[in-house]
Amino acid sequence: MATIKDVAKAAGVSISTVSYAMNEDPRIPAKTADKVREVARAIGYYPSAAARNLKKRSTGTILVAISDFGGPVYAALLEGIHHELQQHGYTMVVSTGRSSTNLLKERSSDGAIVADIHISDETIVKTAKNATPMIVLDRKIAAANVHEMTIENAAAMRELTVRVIAAGYRRIAFVHGVGGTYDNTTRYAGFRAAMDAAGAAVFAEYQGNFTKPSGRALIDGLLVARAPLPDMFVCANDEMAIGIIDGLLAAGRAVPGEVGVSGFDDIELAGYCRPPLSTIRVDHSAWGRDIAATIVALIKNETVGSASQVGTVVIRESF
Repeated sequence: MATIKDVAKAAGVSISTVSYAMNEDPRIPAKTADKVREVARAIGYYPSAAARNLKKRSTGTILVAISDFGGPVYAALLEGIHHELQQHGYTMVVSTGRSSTNLLKERSSDGAIVADIHISDETIVKTAKNATPMIVLDRKIAAANVHEMTIENAAAMRELTVRVIAAGYRRIAFVHGVGGTYDNTTRYAGFRAAMDAAGAAVFAEYQGNFTKPSGRALIDGLLVARAPLPDMFVCANDEMAIGIIDGLLAAGRAVPGEVGVSGFDDIELAGYCRPPLSTIRVDHSAWGRDIAATIVALIKNETVGSASQVGTVVIRESF
């Protein structure tokens, strides 16, 4: 295997000149650099990516930390991020759990996009102090080198709830996702704002965890206990809503004839389930592209604005 010494000898230059030429350093005359690279190709020399990145203090990668590898929302988000990063010559490295925290601490990427709710604010702030640009999704952190990108959850959920009330529903319940998260807190705030403005009492609040099984388990438990049901479930996301619909239909309950259901996100399945789900559409792929473009701009020390992704109410047949 050819080494940098072999290239230097064959080209008649110093080892440092070879290094500068291979890293496209402007201090090396173009004629010399072209000659060095031609010799390197001829003898089969390929510089170490790790060594090159160390010299340039760049890895060419962006870390994307997510809570888990499942779920349709992450699939669309990652597709958008990947597509945009490719246009800028960056590679996306996706991680979850403890490995994400370790990668952040090791500063193994040029920037990071954090969508993992399990990574602490403290870890993010400490990492950002080391001049690593970071974008946090759906959380609020006021710290240097940390940029927030969010969805306008409250406004969209308020608009949807107004539509629910206008449709004549009175026994209206809210189904929470993971407690304490930005998405759950802001979506619930929008729901309560609409209910309070209408002088409407909340029939009940139930706890899920943003997954379809948690929605199914919730409705199955209520039916087994023969507990009084609301006539409308306003859910913090689509997956829980679809789980509730599945449970209601399996028990012979009509949706929306007996019970209405709504969601949030407009995942692909929302339009194909029966009945099609009324929800709030968020273009997660487009949001992913915006996020990726923003992290690249931050790495380049460009000024970026603060724009939120807007949600649009989509009324189908579930209420």
